[in-house]
Amino acid sequence: MIESLYIHIPFCSYKCPYCDFVSFTSSLISHQEYLQLLIKELGLYKEESFCLKTLYLGGGTPSLIDPSLYETFLKDLSLLVDTARLEEFTIECNPETYREEEFKQIADLGINRVSVGVQSFTERGLKVLGRKHTVKDSIDCIRSAFKAGIENISVDIIYAYPNQTLKDLKEELKVLMDLPIKHLSCYLLTPYEDTLFGRLFSEEKLKLPDSDQVADMYLFWVNELQSLGFEHYEISNFALPGYECKHNLSYWLGREFLGLGVSAWSYVKNVRFGNTKNMREYAQSIKEGRKPVEYKEVLEGKSLLKDILFIRLRTKWGIPKEYAHLIPEELLEFFKSVEDGIRLKEEGMLLINEILLRIKYHALPY
Repeated sequence: MIESLYIHIPFCSYKCPYCDFVSFTSSLISHQEYLQLLIKELGLYKEESFCLKTLYLGGGTPSLIDPSLYETFLKDLSLLVDTARLEEFTIECNPETYREEEFKQIADLGINRVSVGVQSFTERGLKVLGRKHTVKDSIDCIRSAFKAGIENISVDIIYAYPNQTLKDLKEELKVLMDLPIKHLSCYLLTPYEDTLFGRLFSEEKLKLPDSDQVADMYLFWVNELQSLGFEHYEISNFALPGYECKHNLSYWLGREFLGLGVSAWSYVKNVRFGNTKNMREYAQSIKEGRKPVEYKEVLEGKSLLKDILFIRLRTKWGIPKEYAHLIPEELLEFFKSVEDGIRLKEEGMLLINEILLRIKYHALPY
């Protein structure tokens, strides 16, 4: 039973130097035409059973699309799947796009959660990260959403960018403490190879904080946010009680979800599959009545076990006790017991990539 629906909106007004998500700055297709393709794609999954609890508009920059187009889109979508039982409906938003009027419009459409791509609450950080909005834009955006009646507000922050210090993080914290934020995603800057930062890093033209500095920054966020009442429920995510992202929990706890749109991923009936990243191929497939799936993997046996271990160890729930024997004895110092299982301690979270690699070769060698 599919409980969560992800919809990828690939449009962006510019490409950020660190971003490896599929997005387009050129007008390969109109907003209206793309939304119509999404409806047609959903129609190709008529054989599936839906009981939607979460809906997520991600990107890209979904807030580049006018709310009036979303109104038509959601009416069409509700003819194919029941959206009356939605518990959480999220839209990702750039700070320089929607204001109070637009937030009121999307709230009227049932959107009850906004994820704002702030990335930094300092002007220097925004400049380094290639963002075109200002700190004031972010503050105004968050307050406008709240004033429009959307109380469930999440913010994305990137840390460990070039020349960042703990003093910068303290400045970030000071700003966000005064805002009505219920959830934070704090992401370590990763120079992915297919990004501008990735190319500069490989050419040794981009210097990032060393591992000790990164550890200090990570623990700063963990300790400071926990002192403010935020629970650290996933390696990069913090929430006030009751405000965990229900949609992402579907991913992390192994529930079924369907992704629509170019490059979207899905997990249905123990099969993980992904759509083409090419917009023209995506559009052509839909127009011909074909699912635009480019990659497919059946998760069973060791591949399913690996998926459970590698995803759940990123969360506060960890893994069930029956899997504890798969952890090498020399790594147990990084774990602690939780109800019905074991999870990584905070110092273990810092070493998660190395720990997962050791587990892979210890318990899942083939």
